[in-house]
Amino acid sequence: MIEEIKSIIGPRISAININGETSEFINNPVKQMKFCEAVKHSFSIPLRLTNENMGCPGARRSAGFDTDDDSLTETISGNTRIPAPFVRTLLGQIPTVKDIRHINLGLTNYMQEEIQPDLYIAYVRPETITKLLHLLSRVEVSPSIAPFSLLSVCGNVFSRSYSKHEITVSFGCPESRLHGGIEKHEVVLGIPATMAEKITELMVHN
Repeated sequence: MIEEIKSIIGPRISAININGETSEFINNPVKQMKFCEAVKHSFSIPLRLTNENMGCPGARRSAGFDTDDDSLTETISGNTRIPAPFVRTLLGQIPTVKDIRHINLGLTNYMQEEIQPDLYIAYVRPETITKLLHLLSRVEVSPSIAPFSLLSVCGNVFSRSYSKHEITVSFGCPESRLHGGIEKHEVVLGIPATMAEKITELMVHN
C-alpha cells in the first residue's frame, strides 16, 4: 500500500507506525528532534522517535510523553502572543495519544512485511486537497480541517488522524513551516491507514 498511495498522493509522504518492531535498519536519532522535522527527513530515510529524542513540547504533548498543558500553554502564549486562555481552549481540541513507546516514520516496502502503517502524513499541493475533498464527498466523508496554527503536524494531523481515524488537513504552523520543510505551495494531509485504500481507489478511478 505504501507505493500505491505514494503514486497517488505524491512523493512527499511518510508511512508511520506506532510501537512496531522491524528487523530492517531504522535510524534512531541521538539528538532531539521536532516531530515535523522528523517527518521531513522521513520522506527519504526511516526514523524512530522516542521519549528520549523527541524535543518539541507540543509534539511531546501530542505523543503523550508530557501532559502538562498549563506549562505548554504558557510557553506557546509567551512565544506567539496568543492569549493564554485561547491557547488552552485550542489545546483542549487536540487529542493526545496514549501508550506510545516509539514512532516509526518513513516505513519502506521491506518494513511493511513486518509492520503495517497506522497512518500517512503527506505534504501536498492545494489542488490535490481540492480534488481529494471533492472525491471524498461522493462517499460522504468529511475530513477534519484545523482552523488554527498550533501543533499542526504533530497534533492536528498526527494525533488526530491516529486517535480519531479521521482524514486531516492543516495549513501548517510557524514551527512546522520553519523546521518541518513545508513549502510555500504545500499543505499537510493526514490519512489513517483505515482510509488509505479507499482514497487510493477514489483517486485511481476518478
